[in-house]
Amino acid sequence: MSELKIDTRIRSLRKYLEEFEQGTFQVPDFQRDFLWTTDDIKELFVSIKNKYPIGSIQFWKPIHENSDIWIEKDNNYIGPYKVLNPSSEPKPIFILDGLQRLSTLFGCLINPEKYNKDRLQLNESIWNDKFRIFYDLQEEEFISVRKNQKSTYDYQVPLYVLINTSDFRKFAREKLEKINDKNKIDLYLDRADELSKIISEYEISSVDIIDATVDEAVDIFWRVNKKGIQISKDWIVNALTQTNKFSLKNEIDSLYEKLKLYNFQEINRELIFNCIQSSFGKLSFDVDVVKLINSDKNDFIKVARKTLMSLEKAVAFLFENLYVIDSKLLPTNWQLIFITEFFNIIDSPTESQLEELKNWFWFTTYSNYFTVYSPSKRAKAFQQFRNYLSGSEYELIYIENNDIGFQAPQYKPSNFGSVRFCANVLYQLSQSKEVITSETCLGFVSIKLIENEKESRANVVYKPFMVEDVILNYQNIKHSSLEFLLSDEYRGQYEELFITDEMRDLYAQRKNKELLRIREKLIEEREDEFIENIGLGLDF
Repeated sequence: MSELKIDTRIRSLRKYLEEFEQGTFQVPDFQRDFLWTTDDIKELFVSIKNKYPIGSIQFWKPIHENSDIWIEKDNNYIGPYKVLNPSSEPKPIFILDGLQRLSTLFGCLINPEKYNKDRLQLNESIWNDKFRIFYDLQEEEFISVRKNQKSTYDYQVPLYVLINTSDFRKFAREKLEKINDKNKIDLYLDRADELSKIISEYEISSVDIIDATVDEAVDIFWRVNKKGIQISKDWIVNALTQTNKFSLKNEIDSLYEKLKLYNFQEINRELIFNCIQSSFGKLSFDVDVVKLINSDKNDFIKVARKTLMSLEKAVAFLFENLYVIDSKLLPTNWQLIFITEFFNIIDSPTESQLEELKNWFWFTTYSNYFTVYSPSKRAKAFQQFRNYLSGSEYELIYIENNDIGFQAPQYKPSNFGSVRFCANVLYQLSQSKEVITSETCLGFVSIKLIENEKESRANVVYKPFMVEDVILNYQNIKHSSLEFLLSDEYRGQYEELFITDEMRDLYAQRKNKELLRIREKLIEEREDEFIENIGLGLDF
């Protein structure tokens, strides 16, 4: 164990700003990016204005000969400022907890025109997007100024102006003193002075973990916050597994880039981490990941790397074989965890194994399997799934009671948060004649069939959006409906979109309501046939 010590300090916000401009603070490689919205930023300053506590900041000063490994090399931003010369004096102090708060304070209170350019580099785009926060001296509220907004009222002052005497004097001369009402000028000056004093003298406590290993720092952080704020397991794992050759954060960032090919870049980071946890043999909620890392860090890294590769294979399989051509079409996250484990266990599956996996997907989708089963039963299902793939079980799907069959629930209009809704959309997409690959398919579209009829299952066409899409690029016009497909010109075509010549005849007679009733029934009947034909054994 290292000779660590804990130091607590209380110092003014102005002092924090001075230290920041010296380049003292660093972002460890395992930290998260800045996530706060402008509303979050404004709320922090409301708390400061009201002299409410905003919580302590936790810093980590590692054993210095090993400190360089933890420095974020490419994305070491604190707010809109990139920290330069990270290996120079003073020795780095890493922000363990409080990055969102410090990013907000530094981003809004450092003058973007007068900062220490030897230690910091401003990203103007980030600053314009997030940190243009002003104080309205008339309404006495914090406001966010849009990046394309070139002018503000004379009584609206940038926050960074308030904490610098010379900056505020200049602002007062150029803005406030031009106001015709002397009483208002005095009122605004008083309000500005009061807020300036509150911000400058506002005190924030910090806990400094000095000369600690990363394991000790994370353990202390975890214990201090155990009954307070929530920290995610992926944050802890990022810290505990960091080496010169491995960064889980960077590995996941790299995976996200690959998933863009399949329109899966929007999946939650927590889901990716759950796939990694589950790859140790139990569903993620049963895995003590910290214990696994402490037991064998190298093994954890090996398994994590393999799982990320398997997850990419799982997404490619869903995209190319099951028409899950956008992450919003995935009926349930559990399916991605299971399919990732399939590729973890079977590196090079045969066609029959892939076909079996496709049937498993449709069964678990149409039976609403993961919603019907409780967490304990899902855990049993996962174990049987793994055992079957390893050859020690005879059935792929865990069924608690074979005498009680699963039912495919009735379709109800909903949204992509509904398993049954996703099932119907995926079925419709699966009828496409297009060849679906990441090179040929850009995603999917939902577009009305008849322009002036209300949106419904009968009046929405779901189709893959292809690189060279003849329908959507018809006559090089961007269409808001596919009504033109109901003309006689297309007789005998596009039955895969559930459009028939009978519907074209009704359209010619302007019987749109009857046309849509027939299309609704056609979609329903063909979906029922689809469920029966792939042998899912589901009751309707």
